[in-house]
Amino acid sequence: MCEFCTKHGEGKKWYENIVNYSEEVFNQVNSKEHFKKYLSNFYHGMTHDIPLAYKWKRRIPFIYNLIVFPLVTRHMKKTHFGQIVPIEDIENILNNFSSIVRLPCICRKVTIGENKRFCFGIGLDLTDIFEDVPDFSDFDRMTIQEAKMYLKQLDEEGNTHSLWTFNTPFIAALCNCDRDCMAYRFQMKMEIGKIMWKAEYVAEMDMSLCNGCKECMKMCYFGAIKYDMKNEKCLINLKKCYGCGICRNVCNNKAIRLVERENVPQIAFDW
Repeated sequence: MCEFCTKHGEGKKWYENIVNYSEEVFNQVNSKEHFKKYLSNFYHGMTHDIPLAYKWKRRIPFIYNLIVFPLVTRHMKKTHFGQIVPIEDIENILNNFSSIVRLPCICRKVTIGENKRFCFGIGLDLTDIFEDVPDFSDFDRMTIQEAKMYLKQLDEEGNTHSLWTFNTPFIAALCNCDRDCMAYRFQMKMEIGKIMWKAEYVAEMDMSLCNGCKECMKMCYFGAIKYDMKNEKCLINLKKCYGCGICRNVCNNKAIRLVERENVPQIAFDW
């Protein structure tokens, strides 16, 4: 299990520990005033702070990678980070709640200029805070069943699911990301810090079932699937796999499954 499970999981996956969604933990690490201020600065951070960091990354890459990258990563682990979680685990978590709040996605507003509703507030009811933050005030409520149906649709469209802290270990957001997500660009494209951790799982290919159609390779955002021309099969690079599981949706032969990362020795501690 990852370091967050060790610190905040109480013997299980840290995001399955319902205490981490509670008012008790929120009050230990946060306050309504601080949370409201943090959300209010979200758009500015994405349009100003991230581009500025990327500018310095390109200008002095060696120094940035040596000094700044670890500092940014350490800061995000304490304040706001996400972990990829496959849809099965997401659905199990949602069973603990009675409703979910669907929020405007600030990432897509920044990257493609569209107001999409791919983000969710989960656990503790923070709608009194969302109401006071213009970027998040246009929210709506969904039942858990409605949310599961919508998430299934997003999953089939190729959106990875992730849970996010607001001052660790308090979890308040469920995001559904594609290549337009700012977290994806922050980590995979700009490489200015680590903000998104790999899942507790990794994908495994059954070579006897793979017919080499390459559909899973097209779906993977992380470049973890390659085509073996000699054997005419697709191969999964375990080091690059984030364990999101969305590749399974396009495999008509059901050749791909998720296995526990800790049971695969070569990547058991690769997050």
